Amino acid sequence: MASAPPQLTQHRIAIRTVVRSIIANATLASVKITTGVVGHSYALVADGIESVNDIISSIMVLIGLKVAQIPPDADHPYGHGRAEQLAGLFSALSLLSAGGVIAWESIHNILHRHTSPAWFTLPVLILVIIVKESMSRYALKKSKLAGSTALHGDAWHHRADAITSAAAVIGITISLIGGDGYEMADDIAALVGCSIIWVNGFMLLKTALHETMDGVPPQELQDEARTIASSVAGVEMIEKLRMKKSGLGYLMDIHVQVEGSLSVVEGHRIGHEVQRTLVNSECHILDVVVHVEPYSGSAQRAPVAQGAVR
Repeated sequence: MASAPPQLTQHRIAIRTVVRSIIANATLASVKITTGVVGHSYALVADGIESVNDIISSIMVLIGLKVAQIPPDADHPYGHGRAEQLAGLFSALSLLSAGGVIAWESIHNILHRHTSPAWFTLPVLILVIIVKESMSRYALKKSKLAGSTALHGDAWHHRADAITSAAAVIGITISLIGGDGYEMADDIAALVGCSIIWVNGFMLLKTALHETMDGVPPQELQDEARTIASSVAGVEMIEKLRMKKSGLGYLMDIHVQVEGSLSVVEGHRIGHEVQRTLVNSECHILDVVVHVEPYSGSAQRAPVAQGAVR
């Protein structure tokens, strides 16, 4: 049986990971909110609210991945891959929003005295930290395999949950040991956790905006694509190479130089071979436009334009 195309496998990995995230977050959200309300831990309730936000974010990522799978049509000749980048953008913005909500609630609770959290909130939080950090590492690993920015953002939602839970453990422990007057330690800890969430939220937002604006991919990937194209028999030089992210893969246009005395048919064949080799490589390239140009043996490399590789 023939194996599935790389892009299809990537989508399956990403979608399966997001579905598992939704199920896990739904379970953890109910446990955290219930325990937080009963145990008077506002940091734990805030943690549960963040898990609800994670579910919404994961659903948007899932929708983005599904839409990105739709083949090109007359209205979208380059396909629908941009939906994945938009899902990544939403994921980053929702992470920043979650940090804002938790910070707002924490400040409100610091200003208004409340009951100290119950001791039984601690084992629940420790369990949450273990589960969420494990989920984060799993999702980060799968996001690299799938090449998904949206899934990478989803992974950081899990880590943000683990961070706020760890902060809550510290705050509740101080509150329980300190007794009267230390109730706000729970909320101060949640506020500290927000700063970590915001830093990573802005980093994810920067990546998502970079890809949405057709920013250049990592230099290592460009170099690898150049090496692969150069290895095709008949290619004398790579003049230009441009790539941009689209969904879980990349769109590329490349200028290859071939011997000027070759026939049009032979030059065309070499161009097709370059395209086939790149699409079948491990670079996750969805499509390539190949420009074939003559090589005289004394041609100078063209200046590097923005977004191009020499």
